[in-house]
Formats: sequence, structure tokens, C-alpha cells
Amino acid sequence: MATNNAINTSTNQFLQIANDLNDVNNAVTAFNNISPLTTKGDLIGFDGSDNVRVAVGTNDYYLAADSTAAAGFSWKILPTSLLPWTVVSGTTQAAAVNNGYIANNAGLVTITLPSTAAVGSVFHIVGLGAGGWKLAQNASQLINFGSVVTTTGTSGYLQSTDVSDSVYLVCVVANTTFKVLSAIGNITYV
Repeated sequence: MATNNAINTSTNQFLQIANDLNDVNNAVTAFNNISPLTTKGDLIGFDGSDNVRVAVGTNDYYLAADSTAAAGFSWKILPTSLLPWTVVSGTTQAAAVNNGYIANNAGLVTITLPSTAAVGSVFHIVGLGAGGWKLAQNASQLINFGSVVTTTGTSGYLQSTDVSDSVYLVCVVANTTFKVLSAIGNITYV
């Protein structure tokens, strides 16, 4: 028994020296002695075989899953807007999913919903030009606006009645059905 205790004590002392673990009875101290972290805000990631340091990010960045990064996550810049915005100065615009449009023309600006849209895709249209805007549909598409529904297909649409009208929509059935989440102004529907 005495020999085993001596071996265990020697092994424990050896590990303390080999790993620079000054106090294996104190978890914080032990962890700090072997941690790859070097800077306030650093994180530990796993690269598939080892624990690795992920350096602290820049202020106003967020942590995102990133399969191309060694640890599987990386810092990304916060977007200035949840949607990219396009100023439409012409009279027609084919809408893209997850975009906002500012209709800015003296004549009517017709923005057509995309023919392909996944559930959850959003669109925002804001009026700025004197001509206002019209949200046109493709074949088999319709828009739910409160208790009313536009005519299905290319003859259905929403349209502003004032220069400042706006509408925010989400796709609720892939490619065909959209729902108005919010609207400002007196929007007409057909």
C-alpha cells in the first residue's frame, strides 16, 4: 500500500511539473495553465482533432457558424440592414427574394414578385417618387392582405395610392402565396 501511494504521489507530482499544473485541485488554475486562450474575449473551438483558440472578434461583429473556418465558426460583420435595398429609378423591376425596393420615379414603378420564392422569403416596397408603385404577380401567385386576397395570377396586384405608401410581405407557400405583414398608407388591391 505504501508503495502504491508513493507511486501515485510521484505520478501526480510528475504531471504537475510536466503540464505546469501548479494546483491540480483548483480547476480554474489547472484550466488556465493548459488553455489556448491568450486575449480577453477569446473563445475555444474544436477543429476536428484539437481544441483551438478563436481570437476575439471586432466590436459590432457577431459569431456565426462557418463550415469554412477551422473551428466551425467565425466573426461576421453586422449588416447595416436586414435587407439589401435597391432604389428603382426606372418604371419596372423584377423583385429578388429578401430585398427591399424604393420606388423613385415620376411615373408608376411596377415591381414584379419573383416566380421562385421559398417560404419565409421577404420583400419590402417603399414609395418615394411621385408615380407610386404597383406590386405585380406572376402566374398562379396571390397576395393575402388582411381579410382580402388579390386575384390569382398576372391580373392581381397591390398598388400604392400615395407617394409614401409602403408594404412588407412574406412568402407563406413556396412560389405562389404571399402575405402582407405590414402596410403604411391606403394600399389598393385587385
